[in-house]
Amino acid sequence: MKSIIYSRFFLIIVQFSFLIFYLSGCGFHLRGNADFDFSLLHIQSDSADQIAKELKQRLQDKGVVMVPNANLAQAVVYLRNEKVDRRVLTISSISGRLEEFELNYHVEMEVRKPDDTVLIEKQVFSLLRDHLFDETAVLAMGTEEEVLRQDMFRDTVEQIIRRLQILKLGKIAVTDIAFKGLKSHYAVGESYVVDLIEKENRNHPVDIWLMISVGKKTWFVTSSEDKAQPWQIHEEPKAWRRDVPPTQTRHRLFDLTVQPRWAGEYVLRAVYTAAGADFDLKEKATTLRSNIVEASIVFEKDSL
Repeated sequence: MKSIIYSRFFLIIVQFSFLIFYLSGCGFHLRGNADFDFSLLHIQSDSADQIAKELKQRLQDKGVVMVPNANLAQAVVYLRNEKVDRRVLTISSISGRLEEFELNYHVEMEVRKPDDTVLIEKQVFSLLRDHLFDETAVLAMGTEEEVLRQDMFRDTVEQIIRRLQILKLGKIAVTDIAFKGLKSHYAVGESYVVDLIEKENRNHPVDIWLMISVGKKTWFVTSSEDKAQPWQIHEEPKAWRRDVPPTQTRHRLFDLTVQPRWAGEYVLRAVYTAAGADFDLKEKATTLRSNIVEASIVFEKDSL
């Protein structure tokens, strides 16, 4: 009897192992185990902000670096025309009230290189969810409908991730850099002290580029000898520091007091390139995609 049980158990294990081997061979990956043969990605959203945000978070969780400019990326994911339609399926013949409705989620995706070479042709993702309406629990139904929407977002992200796994662009070693001491909000008169730190060792010199963006406008920041204005901004690319040796891993970017005239929302970015390289947001070939760090900042109009 025991030998029969062991034989059946062994057969199940063999069959399960074969199934895993088969699924792996045909390109199927279990949820949560996604791996990518690329390191740097840019997501371009055109009326698809919800799915773009969800996808960006998932990819970052899996170690993919999101770059702020398409020319710095190995691939650009275009997400377009996201919408959720709600359609009534059935109405009670007795009460004339809604009994069942359908949610239809739709989004378009295309993947290209920065030079517009198509990597994945345009695909349309469309998901349907049916739901019974309980008129005695209207508030609960609203919550359940939102849960359905979030579930469709997650399922669509999983499908997009599986598509991205077919890309073979090569891994790029990156230096892990971060802003130290930076806050999301500052009041007038508050100290604004920010360092750039390297979390991993590098063995080659780099140039550091510092940028500030407002909307679609970007300026390059350099230091100044003027104590009243210790930094300058330029429309043309200018490096903040050139030929920085591997021994220098911490850099003071700003040590200022917030002024009233600075009020507004900004994006601060730092980029590493190979020492001596030019920096051109329009030309991918001149840009080394070593690493990029960015953060959003708000300078309040009045003191808090």
